[in-house]
Amino acid sequence: MIILSFTNGAVLPKSELTQLNGQIEWLEVKGRYNDTLAFKFKGIDTYLVYSSIGGHISEVHSALTTPGATISVLYDHTSSHTPPFGSHSYFTIYELTKDGVTVRSYESIVAAYAENNGLGFWVGLAFLSIPVIFIVLIVRYSRNRRL
Repeated sequence: MIILSFTNGAVLPKSELTQLNGQIEWLEVKGRYNDTLAFKFKGIDTYLVYSSIGGHISEVHSALTTPGATISVLYDHTSSHTPPFGSHSYFTIYELTKDGVTVRSYESIVAAYAENNGLGFWVGLAFLSIPVIFIVLIVRYSRNRRL
């Protein structure tokens, strides 16, 4: 977990992200807690995902399901992931606008990911310290038994 928090937080600068515009062909709510939105634009063979880590999932869902709305997203075309047993690679989005109005800005999504990665570091550090404490206790106990 500590390693993930150091390696998994890099988001490309906004100027290096790829933009897609159009109308949504389909949207699927995924995840154990229905907190991930997978979607695709009409006529574009790119699969996108918005994770609850980005925040405001209901606002994003509402924007993506608005009939006839023109949606614009920014995503990192160099970084995709495929769910287990999945048939498509998905790209995470880092900005979403609906009909020219920003629903989730690049800055707010990146800040949410940074906060999440920071939390992962501290949780990982706590879990790493538990075995160290046990090893120290075992060594001390073993030394005291020999005396």
